[in-house]
Amino acid sequence: DNAEVWMINESNKGLIGIPMRTGEFNYRLEARDKAGQLASAPFQVNVKPALPTNHRIELEMDMPTPQQMATNPSKRNLLMRALARSLKAPVTTFTIQEIGSKNNKTMVAFSNNTIPYKVCDEVALDAMASKMIMKQKMRTKTEFVKTMGNQFYVRRATMIRHGNCDESVEISTTAPTIQSMQEADSQLLLICILLFLLLLIAVAIIIYCACIKKSGKKKSPSTEYVSKGLPV
Repeated sequence: DNAEVWMINESNKGLIGIPMRTGEFNYRLEARDKAGQLASAPFQVNVKPALPTNHRIELEMDMPTPQQMATNPSKRNLLMRALARSLKAPVTTFTIQEIGSKNNKTMVAFSNNTIPYKVCDEVALDAMASKMIMKQKMRTKTEFVKTMGNQFYVRRATMIRHGNCDESVEISTTAPTIQSMQEADSQLLLICILLFLLLLIAVAIIIYCACIKKSGKKKSPSTEYVSKGLPV
């Protein structure tokens, strides 16, 4: 059996948990009836990889320890509920990306599943960040710390943007270089010169054709006059 203890039964409302890795997990439910007879039923949970994301929020906390967060499923469940309460969103909105240590603190990184990753939604990112971070002073908001509670005392919240939301990536991929601008200018100049030459050639052809027609008209009457003057 490759089962991990990451799901728990909360108040007999069903099994709930936050997995820390993907894969198939096999479980077996067992229960006894009033007569003491044991009944069991196997089932399988398939954890798929999380969707790609262009951001992550890192929370640095005094407690619990990274070991407790990684091994105690109830701690992770409580953390997700605290996040949902603080950010006023369902618990299914968030995905835990990483649990570790940073600056001698417990670090939990998460992302918002409702924010698209194929485009950079600056408005949605700023709206979420404004609930946690004071933009002017780059400090964690007191209201967010209080709502998270003493059990998850947040010392610092940081939003990290990557992918198509990374400003350096956007600049390097969209801003034209000096060389490309010079090449574009030279190509445009060459096209203009070619069009001008074609126009000159067309005008020359028209003038030449007009001259030929005029000379032809002038020669035809003189020929007729001479022929009429000859003796029979």
